[in-house]
Amino acid sequence: MEQTKEIQNNKFLGTEKVGKLLRMFAIPCVLSLVIQALYNIVDQIFIGQSGYLPYGNTATGIVYPLTVIVLAFGLFIGDGIAALMSINQGKNDTKSTHKAVGTGISVGLLVSLILMALSFIFQTPLLKFFGASGQGAMIFPDAKEYSFYIFLGFPFFLLACVLNPVIRADGSPKFAMFSMAIGAIVNIILDPIFIFVCHMGMNGAALATFIGQVVSFVFHACYFFRSRSFKLKLSSFLPDFRLLFSSLKLGISSFLTQASIVIISIVNNKLLIKYFFEAENAIGIFTVAFKIFGIVISIVIGIAAGGQPILGYNYGAKKYDRVKDTMKKILLSTAIVGAVATILFEACPQLLLGVFGYSKSGCSAAEYSLGLSAFRIYIGFIFLTCFIKVISIFFQAISMPVRAMLIALLRDVIFVVPLAYLLPLLTKDAFYWSAPISDVLTFVISAALLVDVFKKMESEKVLPEQKPQPAIAPSKKGIIITISREHGAGGREIGRRLAEKLGIPFYDKEITSLVAKESGLAQEYINEIEEKDSMLYSLYLSTEANQTAINAQEKVLKMIAEKGSCVIVGRAADQVLRDYNPYKVFVYAPLSKRKQRVMANYGDEENLALDNIEKADKRRAKFYENVTGKKWGSPENYNLMLDSSIGIEKSVNTLYCATKLF
Repeated sequence: MEQTKEIQNNKFLGTEKVGKLLRMFAIPCVLSLVIQALYNIVDQIFIGQSGYLPYGNTATGIVYPLTVIVLAFGLFIGDGIAALMSINQGKNDTKSTHKAVGTGISVGLLVSLILMALSFIFQTPLLKFFGASGQGAMIFPDAKEYSFYIFLGFPFFLLACVLNPVIRADGSPKFAMFSMAIGAIVNIILDPIFIFVCHMGMNGAALATFIGQVVSFVFHACYFFRSRSFKLKLSSFLPDFRLLFSSLKLGISSFLTQASIVIISIVNNKLLIKYFFEAENAIGIFTVAFKIFGIVISIVIGIAAGGQPILGYNYGAKKYDRVKDTMKKILLSTAIVGAVATILFEACPQLLLGVFGYSKSGCSAAEYSLGLSAFRIYIGFIFLTCFIKVISIFFQAISMPVRAMLIALLRDVIFVVPLAYLLPLLTKDAFYWSAPISDVLTFVISAALLVDVFKKMESEKVLPEQKPQPAIAPSKKGIIITISREHGAGGREIGRRLAEKLGIPFYDKEITSLVAKESGLAQEYINEIEEKDSMLYSLYLSTEANQTAINAQEKVLKMIAEKGSCVIVGRAADQVLRDYNPYKVFVYAPLSKRKQRVMANYGDEENLALDNIEKADKRRAKFYENVTGKKWGSPENYNLMLDSSIGIEKSVNTLYCATKLF
């Protein structure tokens, strides 16, 4: 399987030429994202050229946020399952993949049917909420006509969005891209036939989209008769909510990205009608600019997403020169795309408007002026937006999720939305500047954060370690004991003494060195993975470097288990080695006892000791949950729950006797 090999043999990310790697990963990403962006813009081109649908593009602009909501849920489920598949493939564990995919399809179908039903039931209030009310009421008939087939296509569209990333994760990116492209091609062919030949108007445009979505879904569905790493069966479609929850955590960043687009679209539609009511097609013209903007951003995101595994792996391996080289190449490509887009938007926006049927002679002066300002001012700073998106993805790649999410929210929500409401209070034309000002402010903050990371990388440059390479100790055939422990409960000391008493190897921090050797990542980076306590960490668990380390750790644990009897502390070893039937122990103690131990061992003051205990336990619980999907410290996951307040020596003896009986 291509994808499995790619995950398992990813040391080439630290050795192959950066330019070659970037082309290898970025080109498929760019093509897939651009095809998806074109899907939303085809109707507007033919509607605009029809000449007899004066409010057609405005109507599609009103329906557009609803299609993005459907896309958001599709990617929420699909991207999450794809990430979960990649994790499982890295572990050589594809047993649950069919269940995860089946669950995604079942839940996706249910969600799509609910969204379709709600859209039909609340069609009128929804369309009015998105802009077809008040001064925009003349748009309502076209929006209602267009929305019928769009709503009807929600199940096919959402399921295709679920299945597409799954197919990519299964090692067939070309088939995934073709399945998405075929729908767009069908839409492009049918649009002029239904609009110009059959004179079906808005219904024709929507019907062409609907048929394209059905065709795309059929091609996606056909893939699962030839899937590589799993086979679907009837039992696959019975939802497994544990797998669903695990996948949704990994897909939430995709959902939030699309949700921000919905928020901006709603805000823009309402303000355009409020302040630019003399331009009857204000929403339509602005939607055109917004979607062309989306195509440019798709190219940039594709380039940056292609560089994500390269950045993540080399950052984890502390190969900072390669990180900088990769980022420089991404930024250079971004600068070229942004510069070309800016020149087009500033020099010839009339040509872009003309593609959609908006000409100086065919529009009112107010409409044409709004269109020019949308390109030249509102999205005129697109070169900065491109850099912002790249920097956000960079932080995601190197497992700094707080910074990544901050940058994404700063530009798209925190700055744009308030400014869009406040600036028109000065003068209505100030509305155009809400996006450029947001771009400037977010770029300054983003650039500062990027420079800060680059400076830290420069200061952390180290010579290759000269430490002797660790090795797995030989052992005898027998019991494998795994110890999970609360911070300060003495689990490590108990495990070490038990191993000595049994005459078998003991593994704790040695595992980090073995994982570093196996993965090519730096020991410091591997230590950080288990120590992360950010709530947002689970959003990026599947980033390349993190998953490489986790997969390598699981491989090392299994290599240790293959050697024979041993004691292993932490690392979620009890679940990773479940096939080896380990004796699973959880060591705990009253808080007062743990506090005393931490104060004695680390010299902490009382308040600091309590704080460190709380943080350490939270980190261990989060890591255990992310890696295993189970609850850390829950009695059903262990053979023995040991209260170490009886004393270290008695704890060791208790464990010694218990393991002899196992």
